[in-house]
Amino acid sequence: MTRKIIVLIVGCLAVGACLWLFLRPEKDPAKRIERLWAKRGIDKPNVILVTMDTTRADHIGCYGYSGGKTPHLDALAERGILFEQAATSSPLTLPAHCSILTGMYPTYHGVRINGNTALSEEQTTIAEVLSAQGYECGAFIGAFVLDGRWGLNQGFQHYDDQFDLKKYKHLDLGAIQRPGDVVMDAALNWLEGQKNNPFFAWIHLYDPHTPYEPPEPYRPEFGSRSLVGLYDGEIAFMDEQIGRCVAWLEKNGLDKNTVLILIGDHGEGLGSHGEGTHGYFIYEYAVHVPFIAVTPFEGLRGIRVSSQVRAVDVFPTLLELARTEPTAKTQGRSLLRLMFRPEKNEEGYAYSESMSPNLQFGWSSLHSLRTPRYKYIDSPRAELYDLTQDADEQTNLFEHDPDVARKMKAELERLMTETSRGAPTPQAANLDKETMERLSALGYIGAPVAAKKSSGRGPLADPKDKLMVFQAVTAAGEMILENKYAEAAAMVESALREEPMIPQALLILSTCYVELGRKEEAKAKLELILKEDPESIQALISMANILLEEKKNEDVIALCKRTLSLDERNTQAHMLIGEIYLGELKYSEALSYLEKAVEIQPKVTRSRLTLGACLVGLKQYDRAEAELKQVIQEAPKFPLAHFNLGLLYEEQGKLEEARAAYGEEVANYPGEFKARFNLGKVLFRLGDRSGSLEQLREVVKITPKLAEGYLLLGRGLLYEQVPLEETQAIVEKGLSLAETSELKALGYFLLADIFNRRHEPEKMSEALRKANSFKTK
Repeated sequence: MTRKIIVLIVGCLAVGACLWLFLRPEKDPAKRIERLWAKRGIDKPNVILVTMDTTRADHIGCYGYSGGKTPHLDALAERGILFEQAATSSPLTLPAHCSILTGMYPTYHGVRINGNTALSEEQTTIAEVLSAQGYECGAFIGAFVLDGRWGLNQGFQHYDDQFDLKKYKHLDLGAIQRPGDVVMDAALNWLEGQKNNPFFAWIHLYDPHTPYEPPEPYRPEFGSRSLVGLYDGEIAFMDEQIGRCVAWLEKNGLDKNTVLILIGDHGEGLGSHGEGTHGYFIYEYAVHVPFIAVTPFEGLRGIRVSSQVRAVDVFPTLLELARTEPTAKTQGRSLLRLMFRPEKNEEGYAYSESMSPNLQFGWSSLHSLRTPRYKYIDSPRAELYDLTQDADEQTNLFEHDPDVARKMKAELERLMTETSRGAPTPQAANLDKETMERLSALGYIGAPVAAKKSSGRGPLADPKDKLMVFQAVTAAGEMILENKYAEAAAMVESALREEPMIPQALLILSTCYVELGRKEEAKAKLELILKEDPESIQALISMANILLEEKKNEDVIALCKRTLSLDERNTQAHMLIGEIYLGELKYSEALSYLEKAVEIQPKVTRSRLTLGACLVGLKQYDRAEAELKQVIQEAPKFPLAHFNLGLLYEEQGKLEEARAAYGEEVANYPGEFKARFNLGKVLFRLGDRSGSLEQLREVVKITPKLAEGYLLLGRGLLYEQVPLEETQAIVEKGLSLAETSELKALGYFLLADIFNRRHEPEKMSEALRKANSFKTK
């Protein structure tokens, strides 16, 4: 009996050991996820990333908030993993999203504020990794601040950023937006066509951003509870749109093979620490964001992770959840280990920064390091908070806990140094000239800007001491959007009396003065900036644009060359010089500047288009055609692309191709006259007289002060059964507008023809005499 019992025990132990080996959790969480997907027979799970703009963690129900209405987010938290201590890297939309989509801190990806630097082509996005793995990638954007021209469209086959910019005289990146239901409609419409493909969808919901205008039924439900209530109403509306996405997945059975990640890009002040909105301070209301991950797996439901996590962790985590190896380095870490073992409570830091006070106002920047317990903010008057005891950050412990502060400061400096090492050169945004001009009114430059450093007069100002000035200048910018230039100027002037050398204020004031017809004063303000900071790229370019309007081309070129001496890769300076030479028909002088602009930023469509136009002027037709066709391939409706292609064909005598190209430009931009004018000329040469007249009649309607339009229309009418008196009136109108000898000669030759047909030899002779006199000039 004893021997049998021993044998039985040994046998049971052996079986138990085998079972333990089979059932034990994988040490490698990525392999465990692979096994879970493989068990379902899924090779490439779908992925949906929802970024919730301007969303505070402490205004979501599953984070303990009772004043709002977020049933769908709360339900998703129950079905998935909620990260209690998630922090963003920036309180601004574009930098924060660059970190989410690349897994890199702003110190590396180089996008520090909205409206200046674009995400470099050298960076790698989630979409680039997944598209290379066979995923269909679509993005659906709620605000112009994330327009594809700021670089986040890399890797997406479909990037839905439909914003009508033409109705805005000046562009504020944050103010141009579309509601969440429109964004979700576009996303669900695209997803309908992707049911049988592995897909990655990024859905950006902007509703909690100002202005707080929740639709029915949320406005009456929340609006009576003050501004905060309206903000909660916008979050409730956003939550409803998230619910639509979840319902679509469930309806189509795709919830079983889809990973859903939701994260806030940054929060909102709502009056905390005096800040109404966001983008200035990096207190908890701005950097503590909601972060929820949902998978179909039973073992990953209802989990709460209390360790410190960061927005940069989304990149590696999402890719591992999708069974995809990251093909680029990341400064984040995969959170799969914490998902499977939330009790482990791993140590870690989260970095955040606010560069607006420095880059736009010349004050100190703000940098912070956060753990679930402590938050250290590096500034002229450093701050340390115990978040477990002081969630609102009211009691600065810097003097009381110097050892903690010293340790966190050292770690912060180490992190900033390490994460910036090897960073690619920042790049300019892919903006057409008109868009850039409308953005520059509020100080946006569309290009990298160097950080301001302390001078011999002492350290830079602490942003805590300058909040009221910041708010005044920001309010003035909002007035500019409403064309209230005098009021905006008065507000900025008041701010400048308190502190005379605020770069952003001086830039905005110069805009006001230009709009008020006070250009000399505008230039004086820019000169103040340049006197204080001769290397201010914003001031140099703004001054160049004012002088460009005054046709002071030599001065513009001098300013741009000065800019290039500071930043040899400044594409705006290269383009301004190239465009001036191009306008003066100095094609050879223009070529090197335009080539350099394209070399630096090959994806900037406007630069390539202008280079193509220059090559047409140089009669380098093959090269010009290649450039222009590449523009059209990348942006089929880019302004003047088909026009320049038509010009190319017309110069080569390929009239049918020219007609088609000009016709395409007219179809794309019926309100512009250049393509119509040239189309009218080509149609005349092809013998299509009626078609030519149709285009030229439209030209004089669109541009009633264009002499050429009237003169060529008059020429065409001479071939039609039109009363000569009507034709004469049109020609004489053109003559009255003509400024060049060539046009005046053409006008008098046409009049001579008319007088000849009317058998008035004396008038005909006089007209011929005048025509020949102008012809010889």
